Amino acid sequence: MSSLPDNNTNVNIKSFILDPLTVIIKLAILGKKPAGTKLLICNNTIYFQDPGFIQIFYRMYYNSNKTDLQYLYNPIYIACQSFLSNKSIQENPRMKDLFICAQKGLKRLSETYNNCSIISLCFNYYDTIIKNYVEEVYNDSIFQRDNMSSLYTKELVELLNEQWSPQKIKIILDLISFLTNDNMANENVRSLENIIENIDKENYIIFTQQYK
Repeated sequence: MSSLPDNNTNVNIKSFILDPLTVIIKLAILGKKPAGTKLLICNNTIYFQDPGFIQIFYRMYYNSNKTDLQYLYNPIYIACQSFLSNKSIQENPRMKDLFICAQKGLKRLSETYNNCSIISLCFNYYDTIIKNYVEEVYNDSIFQRDNMSSLYTKELVELLNEQWSPQKIKIILDLISFLTNDNMANENVRSLENIIENIDKENYIIFTQQYK
């Protein structure tokens, strides 16, 4: 997946390593964001960018472009592998709901970039990876390692996953369960964003310690 042309120069590739489950949660949130909302990846964190002039300004300032979305590839797969395994689903069947909401976020991104066929293909591929686990097919041949894969070491993935205690996951899933209720969706999106903002800070500490 990292064979996509990258228009950013002098990129610190390690700043694009992302916490797998956080990626899934932010995609789920994105599914409830306004059409045209984009993602900006900076310092191991995904930020939402509402449509409008300020979005253009920030994307120019941070030298962000659509090819950065390739960096969702490894964390999406790792999240599926870690949290949608047969054992994980048996222990927590509701986890599927979170990933299904993430698929809606991918659909929203696909609508945003509908004039770029190669990016749309990426979103379809990401959706297929999630579907492979949601439907419990478990065909690991769908995923092919790229030049980012080696950066997601076993030690790093374990550190990132360990921060997701059963209590945190329960809170996230409880909020996700209300996203289909239009009357409560906005309130629960804000709650999710507040929680995930703290997680982003914890993630940044982990990444800083790993790659200082």
